[in-house]
Amino acid sequence: MIRLDLETAVKFALERNLELKAEREGIGIAEGRVIKSNLFLQQNPELEGEAGNFKVTRGEPEFARNQTNFGFSLSQEFEIGGQPRYRREAAQRNLEKVKFEIGDFERTLRFRITELFLRLVNTQAKIKQAEQIVDLRQRLYEASKTRLALGDIPEVQVTIAEFELNRARSDLIAFQREYEELLSRLRTDLVLENNGIEIVGDLSRTAPPISLDELLKTALERRPDLAAFEREKKVTEAEELLTRAERIPNIKLGAFYDREKQEGGYIAGGKISIPLPFFDRKQAELREAQARKSIANLNYINRRQTLEKEIRAAYAKFKLAERDLSLYPEGAMKRFDESLDLYQRAYQERAIDLADAILFQNQVIEARLKFIETLTNYNLSLAELKFQAGIE
Repeated sequence: MIRLDLETAVKFALERNLELKAEREGIGIAEGRVIKSNLFLQQNPELEGEAGNFKVTRGEPEFARNQTNFGFSLSQEFEIGGQPRYRREAAQRNLEKVKFEIGDFERTLRFRITELFLRLVNTQAKIKQAEQIVDLRQRLYEASKTRLALGDIPEVQVTIAEFELNRARSDLIAFQREYEELLSRLRTDLVLENNGIEIVGDLSRTAPPISLDELLKTALERRPDLAAFEREKKVTEAEELLTRAERIPNIKLGAFYDREKQEGGYIAGGKISIPLPFFDRKQAELREAQARKSIANLNYINRRQTLEKEIRAAYAKFKLAERDLSLYPEGAMKRFDESLDLYQRAYQERAIDLADAILFQNQVIEARLKFIETLTNYNLSLAELKFQAGIE
């Protein structure tokens, strides 16, 4: 049996979740790009060799023989437009972007686990209440049979009491089914097999005082998704500069050696190669780079504006949940229980009839369920507000 509180559940998710592990592998891809950008030269040297059979077909007969000739050359391409600096900048910013994206996935996973956990605690509370209601209905049913035996009530009231008991049992089964479905989703996220899991935790009524301005400021400083968009801007800026630098043709320098075709002589020397950009001057690549830069800038602006809207909406939702919860004073559940016991005794003592007892019980049960839902919504809205603000 694994006892899980919220902190432990989040820890398990960050350690074991398979989606997160796959996301983290993206760091390796980004690191490979950094390694490539840090190479002293981007192109390997080229070694060429040639060999042939040379035969004199004219002239004196003594020269009419086969001769084996060979040669080789070594060349290396050099970048002269400052490309290495921009390439390293783009690769490094891309690595930072990937890390922030992983951080944002972790943030989302934390919220997902928190939301699941709170719903499990909510369902646990409803199961506990349903069990109390089943016990209450059972006692009401037994009391109605006792009163029937005394000739105090008609038989139809016993039937009604039995129907209410079975309905309470059905509600309990529905809550238990909901709990198992939520628990199955939690097992998937935590990569747990069919281990027994005991959810440990309560729904809180208090939250630290947080102002909207502080939340907005915190979000702009901490939200990893916004930071990832900002790094993407820097990546595209560096890539545009890299493309501009690549418009300057690279130089290829080399040396060669050829054995002379006759009399065992040889030729050695050097060569230089420079592409002439008459037609392709990286026009297409530069236009693409400019478009990617513009897209990244627009995405950043949009993400920042959307972020502010999300926080304002989450804050408004939380304040409404706070007002709703304030309608229920401390100790509300205890008062509900006391009222139910009072009416139960009143029925047993023949002070009220079955219809009044059931009506009052249904009203109290509905009020208790509303309180549980209100308390859950308060905790969920608080969790969402922290999620939107980037608060752990």
